[in-house]
Amino acid sequence: MKTRNYYLYGALGLLVLMMYLFTSQNSVIDQQEHIKDATADREFVLANDSVVFLENDKLEIVVDVATGNILEARLKKYLVENIEGSFGVRVFGSDPLTNFKYYLRTGFVGTDGLSNYSLSSKHNDGVVLINNEGYEKHISFINDGYELEIKDVKPGPSTSSAYAALYRTKQRALDIKTDFLAGGMMNNASFEGVGFSNEVTPYEAKRLRALDRGDIVYDKQFGGWVGFVQKYFLASLIGSDDVAYNYFAEKNLKSGLYTMGYTSATDSKTEEVYISEFTHRVFIGPKISKDLAARAENLELSIDMGWFWFLSQPMVASIDFINGVVGNWGVSIVIFTILLKLLLFPVTGKGFKSMAAMRKAMPELKEVQDRYKNDRQKIGTETLRIYRKYGANPIGGCLPLIAQLPFFVALFFGLREMVELRYSPFFFWIQDLSAPDPLFILPALFGLIMVLTQKLNPQPPNMDPMQQNIMKVMPVMFSLFFIFFPSALALYSVVNGAVSLVQQRALYKRLGA
Repeated sequence: MKTRNYYLYGALGLLVLMMYLFTSQNSVIDQQEHIKDATADREFVLANDSVVFLENDKLEIVVDVATGNILEARLKKYLVENIEGSFGVRVFGSDPLTNFKYYLRTGFVGTDGLSNYSLSSKHNDGVVLINNEGYEKHISFINDGYELEIKDVKPGPSTSSAYAALYRTKQRALDIKTDFLAGGMMNNASFEGVGFSNEVTPYEAKRLRALDRGDIVYDKQFGGWVGFVQKYFLASLIGSDDVAYNYFAEKNLKSGLYTMGYTSATDSKTEEVYISEFTHRVFIGPKISKDLAARAENLELSIDMGWFWFLSQPMVASIDFINGVVGNWGVSIVIFTILLKLLLFPVTGKGFKSMAAMRKAMPELKEVQDRYKNDRQKIGTETLRIYRKYGANPIGGCLPLIAQLPFFVALFFGLREMVELRYSPFFFWIQDLSAPDPLFILPALFGLIMVLTQKLNPQPPNMDPMQQNIMKVMPVMFSLFFIFFPSALALYSVVNGAVSLVQQRALYKRLGA
């Protein structure tokens, strides 16, 4: 017996070692590919002799001097790969291999025929461009460095509208990982599209394909914002409460570019507006809920929290608070999960008590099944009598699952979209809570906990073989699902299942079940 156990442990150890070598080798290959893709357009951009680079400690942008367009924006603190020498993730940028484009443009309506800009001056925080007709463009960093202020100036006041817009093709966002080991399935499933907030609606989001069927327009809205929403990062044009905007999103049928932005309304609430300059405020940065909420009203809603957003938001805020104390996101998730289990125990405990009563009743239920196996009516009558005797409720065992399901779904969306978890380590082999477990240990642990939980839960004596087989396969199925899920969610599920198992066993022992 001992020898067989040694062989088993040795086989498991060898399997873990092989998985570690496999994932490590493929991780290095994937890292090289990601960095190669992230730098593919650098030479393409540098080949344009009419560009100027601006940077601070958080953001690097590339400005096309001739047009004033922001061609590229990289987030310096959010690397493509968590290794030395990696470039920052691109929000704006292009890919010459796929013809992907994503850039920002501002100006005044009806000025397409004017001459190109030239560089007037450059300083640490910005640049000034000017053309022959006297139009100017001032681009500078403001606030904490994730925002740009772009001021367009024209020679004299007029009612001509100012505009700002994001232009992009339909492909997925740049530098988002799509390979399996880096969580490609979850990344590809994240929402990408245009988002609005204004006086009409606190938040509306549409995928780009919705623009194939027609434009989206919100006229004369004071304040608000419009932006392109993607996983982890956001580019948004933020309006001022003192100015009226005509927000829009559309598809240019000729160029195939999707455009989202605004024009300034040419009249205010009381009179026609003459302007000689217009200032645009642009956010380009990570989607951190409390940070976005401080920048503009409803901007934090650009983080896709799913159906149970009203649960996701306070849950994420709670984890963030705990992390401010302990300084480790993985530990914070563990602590939050335990606290949540304690909070829900008055509900889940009722379900456990019902299952404990079912365990006590099982011997008599089996006896009834054997004694009256040819009399269904008698079986039903005796079964109800036994249920009443022990206070058992076969449906009551569903309470733990029903109580936890909304919280699981809410946390699924919340953790999936938390940029704070990106490259955030837990302990030992888990060095990125946003990516799947590289050794599949957490999925395996979850499957084991499911098996142990099933042994505690009583099975109806009349369960047919097909149902029994399904129950046996379920731990394997759920383990396979968690192979694709972020480690943070797998960690939550393992801790949640383990605490439930401990609570259930302790309650069974106290009730003599």
